[in-house]
Amino acid sequence: MGTDDFGLIRAELQPAHPITIQWAMGSAKPSAVMWTTHAVPLIVADSVVQLLRAHGFTGWALYEVSVHDKQGQPVPGYHGLAVTGRCGNIDWAQGIEVPRIFPAGIFPVWKGLFFDPDSWDGSDFFIPGERVGYVLVVEEVKKAFERAKIKNVSFTPLDQFERNWRI
Repeated sequence: MGTDDFGLIRAELQPAHPITIQWAMGSAKPSAVMWTTHAVPLIVADSVVQLLRAHGFTGWALYEVSVHDKQGQPVPGYHGLAVTGRCGNIDWAQGIEVPRIFPAGIFPVWKGLFFDPDSWDGSDFFIPGERVGYVLVVEEVKKAFERAKIKNVSFTPLDQFERNWRI
């Protein structure tokens, strides 16, 4: 992509020209939600945009993308999703240590993703103040995606989020 990926997802960058996306993985046809090999940018189909608008969800914006299929042919109807909602930084010192079995043995993981609730702007889509790629959503967004059977996206409750490092 050659751009500031965090700037795109965090709505800090509005590209002057459509970002070119080469769709290369998965089924023969792109799904309604596409992830990129850069991990952070999120590409969504018109159907997802219609869902977000129909529910009046807040905290998101769009930027232009030009999606091409595996053969290099244009695939219309996709947009880059940027998150305008914010909360404060993640409090990495919090978390509940629990043991997990891995192929190399039993090791601790820390459960929970915490931020100061007073730092949240109340948006339905929001992202921490620090430059991390976590897109956080309210329960209503999750339910709307599930009812619409939107594929290629998963939701993890913040109290179930696991990380294998401790600060």
